[in-house]
Amino acid sequence: MKKVLNILIISLLLVSCAVKHQKNTVNQKELVILSVNDMHGKIENMPKFAFVVDSLRSIYPELMVVSAGDNRTGNAYNDKYPGTPNYPMVHLMNELGFDVAELGNHEFDGGIDGIRYYVNNAHFPVICANAFFTGYPDVKLPDYVTITKNIGNDDIKIIFLGMIETENEGKPSAHVKNLKNIDFKPAESMIGDYMYLKDSCNVFILLSHCGLNDELKFAEQYPQFDMIIGGHSHDLYTKTFDNGLLYTQSKSYLNFATVTKIKFEKGKIVSKEAQVIDLKKVSKVDANVQKEVDGYYSNPEFHEVIGYAKRSFNDWDALGAYMADAIRYVTNTDFAMQNPGGVRFDSLHGGNLTKADIYNLDPFNNALMVAEMTGKQVEDYIDIASTKDHDCLHVSGMTYTIDYIHSDDGQSGFMNAKAYLENGEPLDPEKVYTVTINSYMALWAEGRCMKISETDYSSNDAEIEFLKNHKEVDYNNVHRYKVTKINH
Repeated sequence: MKKVLNILIISLLLVSCAVKHQKNTVNQKELVILSVNDMHGKIENMPKFAFVVDSLRSIYPELMVVSAGDNRTGNAYNDKYPGTPNYPMVHLMNELGFDVAELGNHEFDGGIDGIRYYVNNAHFPVICANAFFTGYPDVKLPDYVTITKNIGNDDIKIIFLGMIETENEGKPSAHVKNLKNIDFKPAESMIGDYMYLKDSCNVFILLSHCGLNDELKFAEQYPQFDMIIGGHSHDLYTKTFDNGLLYTQSKSYLNFATVTKIKFEKGKIVSKEAQVIDLKKVSKVDANVQKEVDGYYSNPEFHEVIGYAKRSFNDWDALGAYMADAIRYVTNTDFAMQNPGGVRFDSLHGGNLTKADIYNLDPFNNALMVAEMTGKQVEDYIDIASTKDHDCLHVSGMTYTIDYIHSDDGQSGFMNAKAYLENGEPLDPEKVYTVTINSYMALWAEGRCMKISETDYSSNDAEIEFLKNHKEVDYNNVHRYKVTKINH
C-alpha cells in the first residue's frame, strides 16, 4: 500500500550538507508536507529526521512539518527529563519548525500539567476538536488551524482539523486519573460539523489520532477532505481513494516519515502523491541536533546498572512475564497480572540492564494495587482485561488458556479463560486469591473482585527491586497462556 521513495528524494538524502543548503530558485507550484505520527519521545532519531527536514526545506522553502500525535511516552531521556518532562521533544520540534500537531492519547500521560507545558511551550499550534478542557479554562486547544503558504506566488490556505480517539469507554486510551475534568466526544459524531471549512481553504486536511480503522471510515464518509494524516494504530499505510482523498500514516517511533506533494494550478489541486521515507536507511544527521541529543543522553542516573539478564527478552511474552513477576515479588501475592499495553517493547537486550531500560519498558510507572478475587473472578477478569487492552494479559503465578472469538460485526474479543496454578491444577472457583494489578488495570476490576486496596509500590519500584534482588534473570521463551482462535 505504500510507494517507494522516488529518485529525487533518494538523491536529496545523499547530498552533502553544503549542497542541501543551496537556495531553491525553481518556482514550485506544489505544497510539500512532511508528516510523522506516534514519535513516542524517540529523540535519538531526531538527528536523522532533522537532516531530512533541512534537506527538503532547502528545495521547498514552504515545507510543512506536521505530527498526528503521541509525541511523548517511550523514552526515559524525554519523559523523565529532570524538572521538565517532555522538554527535549518539545524543544526539538520547535527547532525543526513543526507547523502543527494533533493531540494524542499519550500526551495525557503527563497529566494536565504535562498538557499545559506542551501547549504553552510549543511554537506551533496543538489542535483537537473533540477534547474539552472544561475544568481547566486556561488550557485552550483550537479545533482547527488555518495556515497560509506562498506556493508559486499564490497564497494557499491549508486548514488542519484535529481529532483524537475515544475508544476507552468514551475517553482516550490514557489513565483515567489524567483525564479528570476533561470531556470528550467521539470524532465520528463531530467531523460532519466542520465540513463548511472546505469552502474557505485550498487544502482541507484531517489531522487524526483515531487509528487506521476509524480513519479509513472517515476517508469514505467525508470526501470533502483532501487528505487525512493519521496516527495511533502505528500503521505504515498510504492509499488514494476513489473519491480522490489521500490517506497516510507513518508507523511509529520516527522510523518512517511521509512526504506528500500537492500540485496546484490557479489555486486548485490537480494532483496528490505520498511517498514514504525509511529513516532507518538515512545515513546522515544534523550535527547540531545530534549534539543536543547526546547532551540529553548524558544523564548518569539513567545509566545506572540495576540487574543482569542472562539472555535477551525475545518477545512481548517474556517482557510481560518479567513485569508480572516483579510486581508479584514486591507485594507477595498469589498472582499478578500485567496489561499488554503497558509493555512498550517487543524485545530487550540481554546483559546489563539500566534504569533507562526499565523506564523505557514501562514509562507509565503506575501505582500497584492488590485485588482479592475468587477463582471465577480471576478468569472473568482475564477475559475482560484482555479484550479491553486488545491482547492477552501477562501473568505470574499461573497459566491460562483463552478463546479469541473473531466476529465481522465488530464484537470480537477474548472469552472463556481457564486459569491454572503453576502445578497444573485448575483454580478453585470459590477460593479467594490475592492478585496484584496496576492502577490502570484497576479501572476494569469494578464488580470483578471482592476487595481492592492500594500499596506503597509503583511498577518501576517493583521492576527495579526485583532485578536488584536477583543475581540474574532469564526469560527466554517464556509463555504462560495459550489462545484458541475461533471465527464466527
